[in-house]
Amino acid sequence: MKIIRLTEYDLTNIVKKVIKENSLRQDLIQQIKENGWEETSELVGGSENLKKLTGLDNLMDFLHLFDDLNVVQSEEEPNVTLYRYKKGHNLIYYDRENNNVYVSYEDIWSFLEDPFEKPSTIKIWFDKVYNLRDNINNAHYFGEEIGGRWMRHTI
Repeated sequence: MKIIRLTEYDLTNIVKKVIKENSLRQDLIQQIKENGWEETSELVGGSENLKKLTGLDNLMDFLHLFDDLNVVQSEEEPNVTLYRYKKGHNLIYYDRENNNVYVSYEDIWSFLEDPFEKPSTIKIWFDKVYNLRDNINNAHYFGEEIGGRWMRHTI
């Protein structure tokens, strides 16, 4: 067994590096919450790099980033509940009449490539965080580029 002696200088540098990495992780997570997975991953060279930098490697851990969304009644659609951080940028659109939930592709849905895992995992997450799982028939996605602009900007 080899014993390595560290100086106070070495320990200080290790602590500084850990703090810097943790700060980067928190900055990236805030960026994801504000601008979505897809846009943030482009800044760091792709999804795999972003997963490594944030430590997010499964959909449920990723979804828990959004446990604190504001829940508001749509002013335009009486049977719609919106989940968002800021007005005009809806991340989730819940249609209570049809019991379907629509998730932003750019912000959330694009996290994993496996389309079969997403709907069931999203239902479980909704149950844990927003107590809606039993009410949801299906989980779908919407996006700016795929006809979902009205869902994004509904107030």
